[in-house]
Amino acid sequence: MRGFFKLGCKKIIVLAAVFVTFSFNKTDNLVSFYPQKDVDKAEVKKYAGNLKDVFGDVKQAQIGNSLSTTTEVDNLLIGFETLGVNGIRITIFPEGENPNEEIFDYLYTHAKSKGFKIMANPALWDGAVRIANKVLHGTRLDFNSQKNIGPNSTLGNDEATNIVIERIKTFANKYKVDLITPFNEDGEPGKKWSVVQMNKIYRELHNNVNGAELMGPCTWGIPGGTKVLMQTDILQYISIASTHNLGFNHKSWREFQHLAGDLPVWDSEVNNTVKYSDKATRIDAALKVGVNGLVLYDSWKYISLIDGSINKAGNIVKSKILAD
Repeated sequence: MRGFFKLGCKKIIVLAAVFVTFSFNKTDNLVSFYPQKDVDKAEVKKYAGNLKDVFGDVKQAQIGNSLSTTTEVDNLLIGFETLGVNGIRITIFPEGENPNEEIFDYLYTHAKSKGFKIMANPALWDGAVRIANKVLHGTRLDFNSQKNIGPNSTLGNDEATNIVIERIKTFANKYKVDLITPFNEDGEPGKKWSVVQMNKIYRELHNNVNGAELMGPCTWGIPGGTKVLMQTDILQYISIASTHNLGFNHKSWREFQHLAGDLPVWDSEVNNTVKYSDKATRIDAALKVGVNGLVLYDSWKYISLIDGSINKAGNIVKSKILAD
């Protein structure tokens, strides 16, 4: 009986202590009363302007097999956390063309475990054409051969259309990502893919890529992207309207945004390079027109793979994307 009394007293004391602690913190959110889960750094960033998402980019590192160890990947992810991105863009390779699947898988798995969103689209320009022809470029180590996009014309080619659809589905089933673009710099309708083909690819992938949302068209420039939005039905299937602005067509943003309607608009390949003395950089132009998302092109190069630190160029970009 005496033992029971002592135990009961201990319970009362513990409960009283918890009650007092809770009373002094009554202005805090109730979840503070319970054990808290770690909050992912990638989810708490406050961005400048209308930005909701900013993605780092590792595609060229994957294409060139520039990440060779898990330590380098770990440092890269540390750097992306410091840079302030909340997502990462990775590569959808043509079948059999991933030069380092082990490191690819490690990066994907650990990026997800850290809370980064994942976006994926095809490698290089004419990305869907490369998938259809099952070729990345001439040789994996010779970047002078990147112009080799395969021998077969994809325009009006039903087999090419079906290969792209099945490849994207296969990728999505293996890698559960948040966003997918089936094209990358594949041109306006009538160049490499017809309106009918573009519509079919998006239609067949819609709600059929393991929970990922579709975005696009990720054309080389805004005028080409505008033509895709005007001439195709992809607005029925995408959750984000995205284009590159490699032609520095800053004045074309407004029409693209108008056509996108209520959809978020992204510059899906942006950097801070000064190319013309009389034109803003692409990141500054995108921020000025109020885009909702950015993919920081080749931004893995901002980060030391030795210690995860960010270089001067990276810190300049960081100052632009984060709210004051």
